[in-house]
Amino acid sequence: MVEGHARPTTRTRMTRRGVLAAAAGGMAIGGVGTVPVAGRSGTVTLLHDTHFHGRFEAADRATNDIVAYDAVVSEYRATHDGAVFLGNGDDLAPSVLGLEYEGEHMVEALNAMEVDAVGAGNHEFDFGVETASDRFAESEFPWVVANLLTPDGDPVPGAERWSTVEADGHTVGVFGLVSESFHRITDYPDDWQVLDVVEAAREAVAALRNDGADLVVLASHVASDTHERLAADVDGLDVIVGSHSDVVYAAPEVLDGTVVAEFGDEFDHLGRLTLDAASGDLLEWERLDFYDSTALEDDEEPPGGDRPEHTPVDVSTVEGDDEFRALVDGYLEDLEERLGEPVVESEVPLNATFENYARETAFGNLLTDLMREVGDLGREVDVAIQNAGGIRSNAVYGPGEITGRDVMDVLPFPNEIEVYAVDGATLAAYLEASVRPMPGDFGAQPAIQVSGLSYEWRGHFGEAQVFNVFVGGEPLDPEAKYLVATNDFVAGRSVLGDGDLVFASGQLQGPYVKERLEEDFETIAPEREHRIVRVDERVEQRGVDLAEETVTVTLSIPDGSSGVAPETFRAIAPDGEVVDATDVNPAESEADTIDVTFDRDPLLAAAAGDVEPRLRVLGGFDPDEAYYDYDLEGEDAELPVSSGYDRFQLRAQLDAEAMLATAEARAGTDTAEELTTTESSEGDGAGLGPLATLAGAGLAAGSAAHAAGRDEADEES
Repeated sequence: MVEGHARPTTRTRMTRRGVLAAAAGGMAIGGVGTVPVAGRSGTVTLLHDTHFHGRFEAADRATNDIVAYDAVVSEYRATHDGAVFLGNGDDLAPSVLGLEYEGEHMVEALNAMEVDAVGAGNHEFDFGVETASDRFAESEFPWVVANLLTPDGDPVPGAERWSTVEADGHTVGVFGLVSESFHRITDYPDDWQVLDVVEAAREAVAALRNDGADLVVLASHVASDTHERLAADVDGLDVIVGSHSDVVYAAPEVLDGTVVAEFGDEFDHLGRLTLDAASGDLLEWERLDFYDSTALEDDEEPPGGDRPEHTPVDVSTVEGDDEFRALVDGYLEDLEERLGEPVVESEVPLNATFENYARETAFGNLLTDLMREVGDLGREVDVAIQNAGGIRSNAVYGPGEITGRDVMDVLPFPNEIEVYAVDGATLAAYLEASVRPMPGDFGAQPAIQVSGLSYEWRGHFGEAQVFNVFVGGEPLDPEAKYLVATNDFVAGRSVLGDGDLVFASGQLQGPYVKERLEEDFETIAPEREHRIVRVDERVEQRGVDLAEETVTVTLSIPDGSSGVAPETFRAIAPDGEVVDATDVNPAESEADTIDVTFDRDPLLAAAAGDVEPRLRVLGGFDPDEAYYDYDLEGEDAELPVSSGYDRFQLRAQLDAEAMLATAEARAGTDTAEELTTTESSEGDGAGLGPLATLAGAGLAAGSAAHAAGRDEADEES
């Protein structure tokens, strides 16, 4: 079985390259840069990564694009002997271009760039293994992945397990690896094999050494933390470049003799490693940091670090290849013609960044609210759930016009909306299984967006927990059946798919959302609510003091707290109604407690309208790093780690029923009945019904319970 072949590094496009000019603080090509030009006899230079996600330009800054990236790669190849350009996968998708052209556009671009080899990633398989195999076969370079095999034990059709590249008289062996959870994160067929990464790497290294490789390189698409295990357990592996994790190193690391370099994805960075071909020792390295000087604020500095090896590259000065620009523009102009028109106007920013993993977002609420409106089922869909990884562009849109291309770029996967009948116990199990606890590269995360339900989650010390789950404002019934809208990717890889399929829409999420916005709304203004509530520590209510105009609740302070943030304290009800605290002070009655004071009438009104009743107080606290003692990649974690949070959050469950009874006894009236008609200081409740904040032709700004101006209280939840 032939699993690899040698490829020479012949270059035919060098004479058509422009020379890059240097801006202030930038770089110059041709031996005048901040790092000495390599290419000494006996060296090999690796240029990496790709990880383009099917994009030709960055979602949040179009000037950082593949044309400038290609130009810099070509200049480095021309000025560094023995240069090899390697990609690390996730190049065909996910993006609107990926969805529209199923990777054809990127194969054409990578062929033109003359990449030497690419380690396949999971998103190469977004459109199924047959489409992936077609794209691999259309490529003029090898896609390599050592730990994927067909049922018969063959490499993925069109791909190779490993390959070699001839570079200035040196043989460079290259192989790829993907996550061992490949079946779960892709449409990879169930009967196709996914091998253990260490065993596959050992096999690849042995075969490449047998083929005469001077250096062996892993073009990686496994998680960053897997590299330590590979370096320790695989002999003869010289270099690992890239990863599955979008990690940007300040400098390469050497782990058990293996050089590891991870410099992010898309068009922000390019890595250069110059190695001794005989020993594999790292001689020089460079991290190129791409930016656009015309987009910098007056007081903003170019990107980079304190190291001389961090080279800023001003893309506004880069002259790309005309033929390559024409290829790219052809696809982009076609896309703009079909999807460039505005479909709706948003009065608020729509956050489609990876913060959708870490916290509830306005875009997540908009999307899941719309998902609950799918089809005509004769009854309301109770809940909608969206995996955070399906919200993909990592950009913020608006305020302003939102185009069809924007929507499709946020929802680029061929995922169809489906509705399942699921019992409450299964729904709760799914919520808990979705939580990603600390420690972890990205901190604790709920990792989903929801509509129709609210819940609390905790993720610490490797344990995921979910509390206080409400559907439509009512406590979750483990035995009741709920209609849950999700996408087929989630359903096929979770317990939600074990429910009864009630409705298969046949509609992809991106086109569905685009059509709904275009046809049903002129403006939108979705807001964050208390649907997904982070709770790092649960604390006790130690006492309640009802005064004539105030209510003061005494709460314990968590053991892991180094101080509370008074401005973040508020009380919330299951329907999302919020009452902000007016004062937070250390309690006089007891050590390690605080007094949290509220205006009396709004708090009792929230309690009276509550379920069971069940009223909670939430507040931020600064975590004691010694108490949590998290170690991330060999270093103490700088808490709270998670994107979108400045601190941890405590929660106390109030005895609202006793509080109301006391108030009634003092007043001699039915306080509950009287106070349910009293408005809280925040106006109407959050409304967990479908598109609860929709009004007239759009989402009425301010109709949600929590305005964006709630500062850190909203930021924390």
